[in-house]
Amino acid sequence: MSDHEQERTRPALLGTEMREATLPDGTQAVIVVKAGTSQAEVDEKAARLRRGTPDTK
Repeated sequence: MSDHEQERTRPALLGTEMREATLPDGTQAVIVVKAGTSQAEVDEKAARLRRGTPDTK
C-alpha cells in the first residue's frame, strides 16, 4: 500500500481533541472526543470505555 493510500484510510481527526477525564473511582484518563464536548460527557464516555459498554449515541 502506498503512502497516499494509507493517508486516505486513516480516520479523520479534525474536530477532535484530547481531554482529561475522571473515572468514577477517581482515576484520571485522557481520551479523544469531539471538540466542544462537555466535561460531564467526557467523564461519562471514559467511564463507558472503562466498563466496556457500547456508546449509546
